[in-house]
Amino acid sequence: MAVAEKSNWPLRSWSRPSFLPCVSRRHFRLLVISAFACLSLTVYLSVLHLRSGPRTWSVETIVHHKDTTKAHKSPYPLVPFPDSPLKTNHESIVKQERQPWLAAVICAAQDVERRMLIRTTWMRLFQHVPFDARFVVSNPGPGWNETIRFENQTFGDMIVLDHIPEDDVTANTIKTLEFYKWLINGGQRYEFITKLDTDLWMNAPAFWDRYLLPRMSNETGRLTAAVSKTIIGQLFYSDTGYNTFAHGSMYTVTWDMMQLLVSLQERFNVVTGEDAAVGILMHKGQEMANFVNLHGEEKFDYDDGDSRGDGTAWARTDSHPDAISHALYSDEVIAVHMLKQKKLWMKVADCFDQEGVKTIPPPPEYERRPPFRVRWKDFLYSTGLANPYETMFDTIPREFFVHKHGNWVCDGIWNLGQSKMGFQ
Repeated sequence: MAVAEKSNWPLRSWSRPSFLPCVSRRHFRLLVISAFACLSLTVYLSVLHLRSGPRTWSVETIVHHKDTTKAHKSPYPLVPFPDSPLKTNHESIVKQERQPWLAAVICAAQDVERRMLIRTTWMRLFQHVPFDARFVVSNPGPGWNETIRFENQTFGDMIVLDHIPEDDVTANTIKTLEFYKWLINGGQRYEFITKLDTDLWMNAPAFWDRYLLPRMSNETGRLTAAVSKTIIGQLFYSDTGYNTFAHGSMYTVTWDMMQLLVSLQERFNVVTGEDAAVGILMHKGQEMANFVNLHGEEKFDYDDGDSRGDGTAWARTDSHPDAISHALYSDEVIAVHMLKQKKLWMKVADCFDQEGVKTIPPPPEYERRPPFRVRWKDFLYSTGLANPYETMFDTIPREFFVHKHGNWVCDGIWNLGQSKMGFQ
């Protein structure tokens, strides 16, 4: 009778595969984890093998899932944008003295909310730093003309490139170079021009004090760049285009470097990812420029899973601050990328005051357990099966570096100076 009752019990939620009749549940799990680890190692070694193969740089034609080789027409007439001068309390135009540094956020005309978020956070917090802050949009189209006109009359901080449409293909390819052309034709010169994405927080005081001011001279009574043909950014390697360039979320060029890029674009008309285009143009023109590289603690993608879990953006004790993505680890922070969510943006903003990074509080006595994806990366790193915390610089193949006349040159186009990693 007892045997008959047991035959009616429900089946267990886990059952041993028929081809492993003698393997316990615990051993089966270990077998699966081991197999997955071996697969991860195989993929990682395959990637390393592909990197080391003989390849040449190429122009990538698929950008953000869009084919740049297809004919592209504006979806609306490109009507010249109406004048929209800034109105003061006296309804007069105030001509302010030009600053030596231009910080330009490339954005969509329709992204009004994000512009307000940026204006009211780092742009306002660091307004004592000598930079002009601008938002660069394309032709907003008939449905947005009046909105953008009113916005610019209110804030006076917008540049409208009304000769190109506001769409994904244009924004991700030629928009930045068209902005450079606009600056040159506008007759207002800057010593340094920084291009930024809308999801990047910038610590303007740190960048000014650490990278720009030391590269300026005051001999004429006005600050001017003391370096030429220079890019300041984070050197990035594209393993599909086999090309190197400054990561597009934020990079800075000197005025003469900007002029060079515009002249090269007029010659070669490269239509690819806006940041990759810089490297391609340098290759096509057989040019070389100075590159000042930002390290991982200074510029990185924000990973909230790497935070302490106490509601702040400060990093956990076991963080890897040189990795491509992590939380805020030290007072070295200059640029924090991938803050698309307003919640994350404000969490990072709370770590700053007018002087830059706030005093970092000591870690809590008990830190939260990181999410599984972070624990898995920790496991791969600790076992040596893979390095998920590889720095952006370390992804560049070794054969790209050559030592010439006391300086390191990367990819034949970037002079990194005496330090191979370009940290100056």
